[in-house]
Amino acid sequence: MTDTGLITLDEASFSYGSTRAPGAEDIFGPAPDVTRTEPEHGVADITMHCAPGSLTLLCGPSGSGKSTVLRLINGLNPHFHSGDVTGTIRVSGVDMPTTPLVQVGRLSATVFQNPRTQFFTSTVTTELAFTRENFGHDPELIRRQIDSAALRCRIDELLGRRLSTLSGGQLQRVACACAVVAGVPVLLLDEATSNLSPQAIDELSDLLVELKSEGTTIITAEHRLHHLRELTDEVYYLRDGRIKHHFTGQEFFDLDEGTRRALGLRSLTRPTPPNPTADSGSPDTTDGLELRDIRFSYGRTPVLNIDRMVFPAGVITGLIGPNGVGKTTLARLICGLEKPVRGGRITLAGKTLSARARAAAGYIVMQDTGRQLFADTVLDEVTLGTPGDHDAAELLAALGLADTASRHPLSLSGGQRQRLVIATALAQNKKVYIFDEPTSGVDLAHLEAIAAKLRELADAGAVVIVITHDAELISACCDRVIELSGHRERSSHTVPAQQPE
Repeated sequence: MTDTGLITLDEASFSYGSTRAPGAEDIFGPAPDVTRTEPEHGVADITMHCAPGSLTLLCGPSGSGKSTVLRLINGLNPHFHSGDVTGTIRVSGVDMPTTPLVQVGRLSATVFQNPRTQFFTSTVTTELAFTRENFGHDPELIRRQIDSAALRCRIDELLGRRLSTLSGGQLQRVACACAVVAGVPVLLLDEATSNLSPQAIDELSDLLVELKSEGTTIITAEHRLHHLRELTDEVYYLRDGRIKHHFTGQEFFDLDEGTRRALGLRSLTRPTPPNPTADSGSPDTTDGLELRDIRFSYGRTPVLNIDRMVFPAGVITGLIGPNGVGKTTLARLICGLEKPVRGGRITLAGKTLSARARAAAGYIVMQDTGRQLFADTVLDEVTLGTPGDHDAAELLAALGLADTASRHPLSLSGGQRQRLVIATALAQNKKVYIFDEPTSGVDLAHLEAIAAKLRELADAGAVVIVITHDAELISACCDRVIELSGHRERSSHTVPAQQPE
């Protein structure tokens, strides 16, 4: 029996060292240096066995060690993230801690939670070619592999596009295609659905079915769980860096609602999506935000064509739509980071605002939260540039970050960073707040905490806009939903959001 695709961890432990990681340069610009003010806890006594052609789910609270386990399997720990490793970690019969990082790329491919951190080139096509070119494969073979992977991952229309022009969801789909084109026996996914639309999640699930049938071993760390119901063979639930529960896939998805919530897990069944219908009236714009005749293009590519759109004050409005439809671009226009074509008008409480005035009135929590972290500690991040009338420690406690106050922000997990940037937003006294996928990488308890804080903002009279594909978040807090759809023409609709369970 071959070991290809077999993954074995036996009492594997890893503790991060206190290190300084030099700032990285990527196609999106320089990243700040990272200095950990204290070691991360890592993981301890991880024992897992993943058979070739199986799918294993890692779940548990944000910061519980899921990403660290994946880094042990793909060799980033300890070769890239320094620290102490003990126990056995073998992939396809190869001992990962002693194998040079340059060789492990032939053993596994990883889709990271933030795909921007894993790209090396500037376009979709060259990124897809990168791994195979490093393997020294024939150029004509590489072209065929690129075309095949692009079709399988439904990104053929993105070939040739610059990565810097893509949405977060499109970037995740490109990262998946890069993993597929590598043709390696192990695929590791770290919150790979965090920015994907429901349709894109279904397409990813179909792809995983195909890869499993071809013998690929898959490990996925996820908070969104429902799409894995028919795919999962084994489930490991982590908390505080240790495996607390081990289930078969059937046992896990048969958990009752009480147990699910006690474990802090998201829905195990597909949430009912919002079903927008034509708006029956014009929302009150007395204190709200109104957009009229908004047109915007990237070069010759039209992105937005909006006749009228309203976001009332004191209301949480969900903004939904397919990946790449222009939701984030609209957010950037509202916050003054972009300017519409001449003739477009954005008003707040009846007053037309310039781009500078919109920037002063609004605050956006971006998808790539690493670009919004500047201070040396988590606590300082919350107080940086704030009016000083918010209790930073209280905000951190409300979002489950109290024990990270002295940590460097970039030493946090993806979900923890997401909550930290939300805390910095809450500390601002703004009239307009936009949250772009605020629950990516976030567990149930923290989703509910975020929803409660958004409600406080709306109740205080702010305009609150939530860009999301997360039906659970919409159910938890949104009062109305606008759908951005189509290609050149965009339609907006509103409906009452569903009530939470």
